[in-house]
Amino acid sequence: MIKNHLEGDLRILINRTVEDNDVMEKVKIKEREFLSLKSSSIERKFSELVFCTLTANTSAEMGLRCQEYLQSIENYSMQNVREKLIECKYRFRNTRARYIEHNHKKMNLLDDFLEREDRRELLVENYMGIGMKEASHFLRNIGYFQYSILDKHIQRFLSTYYNENIRIRNPKDYYNIERKFIILSEEYGFPPGIMDLIIWYIMTGKIIK
Repeated sequence: MIKNHLEGDLRILINRTVEDNDVMEKVKIKEREFLSLKSSSIERKFSELVFCTLTANTSAEMGLRCQEYLQSIENYSMQNVREKLIECKYRFRNTRARYIEHNHKKMNLLDDFLEREDRRELLVENYMGIGMKEASHFLRNIGYFQYSILDKHIQRFLSTYYNENIRIRNPKDYYNIERKFIILSEEYGFPPGIMDLIIWYIMTGKIIK
């Protein structure tokens, strides 16, 4: 927990983390993994979009587990997806199965969207269950590191770091808070998508994706 830390203490935590060779080696491994997905098949990219859809309001571990369950199916009908989500004990199986079925029908648009500068906005506009955070998460996981993944852990960190109540209620809030995270990332010499891994480690003790 960091709620009792001051900004100076958090800077010490960040410095200690970036100086920890074991942690940073794990970060580098993830960075290479993400970059390798940039040139992967559209099916592999879609699987990553599924992962980011599943992690909303649940844990990254649960999203990862269910992503693996879903990789074995060929027909992304709502019923097939729902059955797999039940198998992996996923809570929001009905809603997310509907999202994934809808998104799979638009899977072939992904590569065209990714070539655009407004790729994040296009993802939000066209895929169900994908907001700014989920779109940023997806893009980072396939090698686009310029976006900030402002999940609850990052928001809590920033609230303490900047000594203000960070709340994201709409895209305008997201852009405003993202600028703060980008400034912090630049200060330490990392792109936002990689700085996210470092802060996530500080907040959770884990590096997942």
